[in-house]
Amino acid sequence: MLKNTKNKTITIMAVLLFATSAFAGCTGDDGPELDAEDGGYTYVTNVDVYRLMTEDVCEIKDLAEEHDWAAIKDIYQNGKNVEKSDGSMKTIEQHASASGKKHGLSEYYGVDAPLDDYIMAAIDGTGMFAGASDSVREQAVEKGVQNQYLVAYAIHEWNAAIVKAEAGNFGADDAQHAWDEGWGLYHGTDESVSCSAYATGDKRAGNFGTANSDGTAQANAAILEAQLEGLAALQAEDLAGATAARDKIVKNLVIIYSQATIRYAHKMNTDETVEAAQTHQSEGYSFWRVIESTIAGSNPTPGNDCYNGVTMTVSSSLSDECSGYMYVTDYDMGDGSDICYNMELHQVSADDSETKCDSYMFLPNYGATIYTGAYNTVSHTMNNTWNQTVTEGWNYYEDFDMGGDTLFTGCYNMISHEISSDDNATCSGYIYVTDYNMNDGVDTCYNSATHASSEVSQAVCEAYDWYVNYGATIFTGCYNTVTHSTSAEMSEEECNAFSHLPGFGTAGINGIYDFSNVPVAGTDYQAAVRAHLQPAWDMLGITSEDIGILQ
Repeated sequence: MLKNTKNKTITIMAVLLFATSAFAGCTGDDGPELDAEDGGYTYVTNVDVYRLMTEDVCEIKDLAEEHDWAAIKDIYQNGKNVEKSDGSMKTIEQHASASGKKHGLSEYYGVDAPLDDYIMAAIDGTGMFAGASDSVREQAVEKGVQNQYLVAYAIHEWNAAIVKAEAGNFGADDAQHAWDEGWGLYHGTDESVSCSAYATGDKRAGNFGTANSDGTAQANAAILEAQLEGLAALQAEDLAGATAARDKIVKNLVIIYSQATIRYAHKMNTDETVEAAQTHQSEGYSFWRVIESTIAGSNPTPGNDCYNGVTMTVSSSLSDECSGYMYVTDYDMGDGSDICYNMELHQVSADDSETKCDSYMFLPNYGATIYTGAYNTVSHTMNNTWNQTVTEGWNYYEDFDMGGDTLFTGCYNMISHEISSDDNATCSGYIYVTDYNMNDGVDTCYNSATHASSEVSQAVCEAYDWYVNYGATIFTGCYNTVTHSTSAEMSEEECNAFSHLPGFGTAGINGIYDFSNVPVAGTDYQAAVRAHLQPAWDMLGITSEDIGILQ
């Protein structure tokens, strides 16, 4: 075994493999002498021009702190540290401006070169950075080259490796070479690793308590593990294994840049000046763009914004519909009928309103004769031709001298001088009545609204009552107060887990980081960002422990 000046152990085979290429990416005596390994990964092919891109990133970062935009633009467009085999310089702009690459950003943003557009706007102070302060532009440039560019192009290479493998081209000149390039871009050389996206992962792990004992981010350790697994899979011509390794890398990139997106949202909340908050807004937005398309792509059905945090499913619902879920116990669903019901007969009447139902009244002796005239309380005979004087003129006489030959015994009217055959009791029973109820009517149940009548008992007549929502379903389960949909199978925990997230996270976070939205102190941006990221974390299998707690 041999050791190089950096005390890295490499095999004789690796030395021979790279003997002719160890200096291919160097630009002179001051350039780094490259061995075959960076950050625990041993390359199987020469990818020096990719590993060395972090050298140009370091140069740009230093110049960004000085706000030397002209010098930054020169290195960005013309390069400085990475010479290709034909003697020309490899530049960040060449990668950033390339369209149709396998990172998918051109398709997502709908422009040919979104990376170049963003970085150049920050360098020139144009577009979304028109009128922005130097500190805002500084952060956009630094994070644009170190994170957006390096990660996007690394993903392009990892995806390119999978595409080559799908075509059966697993060899060192094909899929394995592209796989090496992915790590070379993400990690860079050990000498310039501080300017790599890998370094961002370690910093964020320190912020969130997710670093290993040696300070390496757990996410970076997982990415290295996946890098090694992917190479082994490609060498074994195991497409499924290589694809799984690529997916593992992407998952852990989401962890790193979720942490970054959260951290700078929190800083916007705690900054004491608007300038500081806007600077962190720029920084956070630059980090967010690294994973924005991945977060959006984690939604299996774009446009479905109603998310259930328990089932980890999404559905298409408007905001009020998504917020309308509630778990109910013995809930009256309001699906009954308003009826007029008779509790004695246990029947529903035809009355279709409360007014009609409440208009029943019992009328005893309804329709009875109302009489004025002479009435005999014994014989119950009547004579309405007699006035009161005549009526009261009847008396029964015994042996009464009427002035004739004989005495009179009988019923005689001293006023009308009429004689009646009535016996004593009957003759004494004549009375004169005024408006007398003859009780010859019928007990009737009458409805004053409909004017309907029936011959029923008082108990039946008075048993009508109006019932609202009679026979309604009594439901226990998940109920939506807007759509009125129900699910008896859904648990209470599931029912209470719905939340509406416009854009499945992307729209909400873009709103927070929109430069036109001036940060407001005291606003809990961190909580909002976490909420918008949660659905994608769930879809990708990212746990709260993976993200950690901001220190």
